[in-house]
Amino acid sequence: MFRPLLRRTLVEAGASFDVAVVRIAQELAKRAPSRRQDVAERLAYLQNVARAYGEVDRSEFYAMPPKLEEHGQSRVRDLERGEVLDLSWASGWTCARDDQRARFNRWRENNTVHVRWLRHRDRVAPTIVCIHGYRAGTFTFEERAFGAEWLYRLGLDVALFTLPFHALRAPIHRRSTPLFPTADVARTNEAFGQAVWDLRRLILLLRERGAPHVGVMGMSLGGYTTSLLATVESTLDFAIPYIPLSDLTDVVVEHEALRGTVVPHELIEAGKQAMALVRPLARAPAIPSERVMIVAAEGDRITRTSHAKALSEHFGAELITFPGAHLLQFGRREAFAAIAKYLARRGIISPRKR
Repeated sequence: MFRPLLRRTLVEAGASFDVAVVRIAQELAKRAPSRRQDVAERLAYLQNVARAYGEVDRSEFYAMPPKLEEHGQSRVRDLERGEVLDLSWASGWTCARDDQRARFNRWRENNTVHVRWLRHRDRVAPTIVCIHGYRAGTFTFEERAFGAEWLYRLGLDVALFTLPFHALRAPIHRRSTPLFPTADVARTNEAFGQAVWDLRRLILLLRERGAPHVGVMGMSLGGYTTSLLATVESTLDFAIPYIPLSDLTDVVVEHEALRGTVVPHELIEAGKQAMALVRPLARAPAIPSERVMIVAAEGDRITRTSHAKALSEHFGAELITFPGAHLLQFGRREAFAAIAKYLARRGIISPRKR
């Protein structure tokens, strides 16, 4: 635990760093060549997307995928009483909208799902699926970001999942700036649909391999995806959105406010409508509130604590906070200790392990 003065200092330092990084990203984006839309043009585009995806059958969009018949598997290294494997398979996702399929499928790398799996060889173990954030997904980095070997020592198998259009699923020239999520809302909707589809196939595989419990934990964009999955997949034993965003439109509005830009109200509402199919806050939870825990950083200025609070209220879930921010996660040890305690309380891991 931190004394009040130190805690406040860490929160302020982390918040300042987050803001600086957002402003740098905004300046770089301004220099990049792009076709800018005026308000009327953007509004018309969002309204068209909202109409198009409003016609999509939600039960078909979130249909249960078939079990995997085959997948690639390669050994990375040994662990104590276990091993690290890399898995891959063809996604099999089909876009909901016919007019998106050719555009979506031309990115061939995205059609292959990649997962790094830290598994116990001596027993079947409960599994935590970890979902990374925006611009991330490289396995060596994600093992550190999620403390994968620490989670493994708690008694968990750990499956690091790569989001669509990230890391190995992105063309080499687009790995620094992923193709999802973007201002192309149709592609963003389809990519979230694909992420849920791929995650459900992974969960089916893990249960088929004997995992007695399977849950998910996602950071930032991965926290949003975790929340979305928790409105679809009723078999999840736990869901832990960590420093999550709850609404992509709100994030854009908040970041624009940092440079003094006010986004018109009609654009905000149109953006939310255009993404209604994949907005966690627009969907009913599929799992009981006790299976969800939200973790927020008090100084977060990339996905503010208001996002975590909105998700906590939506799911009726426990919310814990730690000092620091989105990027400088001071107090991270405190947050992960709370996660271990939660998993022990849920009966997922042994109390003595935490």
